[in-house]
Amino acid sequence: MLARTVAPPARPHTPSTRTCRHETCEQVTREGKPYCPEHVDAHPYVRNLLAALDARHAEEERVRRGGSMEVDMDGITAREVVLHLSLHGARTVERISRELQIDADIVRGYVEALNERDMIMQSTTNRGSTVVKLRDPEGALERICNLQSVA
Repeated sequence: MLARTVAPPARPHTPSTRTCRHETCEQVTREGKPYCPEHVDAHPYVRNLLAALDARHAEEERVRRGGSMEVDMDGITAREVVLHLSLHGARTVERISRELQIDADIVRGYVEALNERDMIMQSTTNRGSTVVKLRDPEGALERICNLQSVA
C-alpha cells in the first residue's frame, strides 16, 4: 500500500528579484537582495560595520601618535587584545602584532594602557622582547564579553 501524499498549500508568489533600494538606481538585484553591488554600502548593517572600522582605524592612529593615553579600553582593538591574551596566554608584543595584524607600535600602546590598569604582567625574553600575560584571564574575558557587540 502506498502512502498518500498531499500537495503542500500554495504559497503567495514572492519574486526572487527586485530593484535596488538606492534612490537613483534601477538595477535588478539577485535573490531578493535589497541593494545592487554598487550600492551595498547603503545597507544599514554595512554602514554600521564601516563606521566601526573607521573608528577603529582612527583610534589606532591616535594610539600610534599619543600612546596609551589615547587607548579606549572599551574599543574594538583593546577588546581584541584582551580576548587574544585570554585565549592564547602569554605572548610577546611582536607575536601579538603578527597574530592580530596590528602594527607593533600600536600594540605597545595597548600593552602600556593594560599595564597602567594593572591588567597584565610583563616580563622580558632573553632576546629583549616584552612578554605580556593577563593577571586574571577569566575576569578579563568576562569584562569584554559584557560589553556590547559592534554590530
